[in-house]
Amino acid sequence: MNLIKTKGIIIAESNMGDFDKMVTMLTPGLRKNSVCCKRG
Repeated sequence: MNLIKTKGIIIAESNMGDFDKMVTMLTPGLRKNSVCCKRG
């Protein structure tokens, strides 16, 4: 699993279960990305 730190604007989000989210963000260098955010 890769960990990437970047800045961006969140353009969409959806819940996955009680605490997790799927986020689509627009980043300057990486363009549009979908990421899974897990609370842990």
